[in-house]
Amino acid sequence: MGNEFGHPEWIDFPRVDSLNPSTGAMVPGNGGSMEKCRRRWDLAEDEELKFKFMMAYDRAFNHLDKAHGFVSAPHTYISRKDEQDKVIVVERGDLVMVFNFHPSNSYTDYQIGCQTGAEWKVALSSDEAVFGGYKNISKDSDTTMYAEDGMFDGRPHSLKVYAPSRTVVVYAPAGTTDKDSDVSSIGIPGLSVRGTGPNYSV
Repeated sequence: MGNEFGHPEWIDFPRVDSLNPSTGAMVPGNGGSMEKCRRRWDLAEDEELKFKFMMAYDRAFNHLDKAHGFVSAPHTYISRKDEQDKVIVVERGDLVMVFNFHPSNSYTDYQIGCQTGAEWKVALSSDEAVFGGYKNISKDSDTTMYAEDGMFDGRPHSLKVYAPSRTVVVYAPAGTTDKDSDVSSIGIPGLSVRGTGPNYSV
């Protein structure tokens, strides 16, 4: 869990009164209070609540970065920001991430641009059951998508994907995925990575 994302109450760390260096205005503190200075880790351990799904997704996403190193990868490109469809497509390292923020529209054969003309598979889907999803798109289907040549969204290749509403799906080169990896001794539930991944880092 982050400081506020998914948290049921706001978090306020101890602060004293201070001056805003830009405006010179006084910014009131909270008197050094520790009252709201706590994270509710217990929420993810309560089986009656859905916070466990957020914690599972956070764990899988962090392990995806361990395997692919996309956070520190030099290649970053946003190929689509579609306000009407509510879709964002981002390339980070060797991954393509498709965010569909639309509250009700799912898109079939949704064309997205990509840098590499390769075979692609789902590495991580927020719609997995282990994350509280409906498995409308899942690594378990082991579907291979083939990139087509030709410019699309400023990229030299493109893919047609399924983008269910309110999901994020991360696609990886097919050779770096393994749909059964999450049942191995080093596997992370909901994550499809072959071995420790192509760019494993501790």
